[in-house]
Amino acid sequence: MVCVVVILNVKAIIMKNVLISGGSGLIGRRLTQLLMDNGYAVAWLSRSKKAPTGVKVFNWDINKGYIDPEAITWANMLVHLAGEGIAEKRWSKKRKSEIIESRTAGANLLIKVMQENPGHIKTVVAASAIGFYGNTGNVAVHETDNAGDGFLSESVQIWEKATHQFELAGARLVQLRIGIVLSMEAGALKEIVQTAPMRILPVMGSGKQIYSWIHIDDVAGIILHSLNNPLAGVFNAVAPNPVSQKNILIAFKKAAHKNYLLMPVPAFGLKLIFGEMSSAVLNNQLVSADKIITAGYKFHFPEIENAMNNLLHE
Repeated sequence: MVCVVVILNVKAIIMKNVLISGGSGLIGRRLTQLLMDNGYAVAWLSRSKKAPTGVKVFNWDINKGYIDPEAITWANMLVHLAGEGIAEKRWSKKRKSEIIESRTAGANLLIKVMQENPGHIKTVVAASAIGFYGNTGNVAVHETDNAGDGFLSESVQIWEKATHQFELAGARLVQLRIGIVLSMEAGALKEIVQTAPMRILPVMGSGKQIYSWIHIDDVAGIILHSLNNPLAGVFNAVAPNPVSQKNILIAFKKAAHKNYLLMPVPAFGLKLIFGEMSSAVLNNQLVSADKIITAGYKFHFPEIENAMNNLLHE
């Protein structure tokens, strides 16, 4: 009886080993801390040896097609976050190729090494994006809805086609279509904060376009929920209350307790400066969170007001 208990306890420890690709990114850093706080052992796939204290590092190099095979045999769970940011540079033909290949090449390499070392990683959570739906208009879209039009939608479809192959490697796959992540460290909110000292907040186009946003803690929370529970398939990782771009600025203004001028930036100007990439800020992205809520996830920050208060003050 004692032997059985010891074996079960050892198995429980093994089952809490999580390997993260893209661990040094915005979501990866917050997720790493959350996992460690909840008793998980965490390792990053990285080309460098830099990682927080207590985090293992395994070498990988996508360009050379190399992953330390010990990473796969060590882990029972994989969170695939690695990939180029969509809004960091103008979408030239080269940049579009980089955005797509940075995610598909990483997934293909991971799948290859998992198939060469079968039976270890049983669960994969892979990051995708709500750009899959394109311009949604004013009707909320769900996971069962068709893909939209435009480069973002096309690229996400290619990413997801690659990550679906994780199932062929014997893993339970959770595909998360992540919305606009709000964090003080990077992304949309950081862009707002950078204009704040000038007492100016930019209203993109009409400002009426709907954004499906999510607090960084809820992104990490949904990933943890996906690891802890027998979820499978596609889930939207967005807060349950989307708001207009202008209302995001108003919520920031109220949380900051300061006076700001809301300055319109005409849509034609954005298109002139950013070209096709302007669609990322001008499109409606009205996306439903119903499925992940039904799957048992309880949002810490369901409303934009409490999200902004937390991010600016806590």
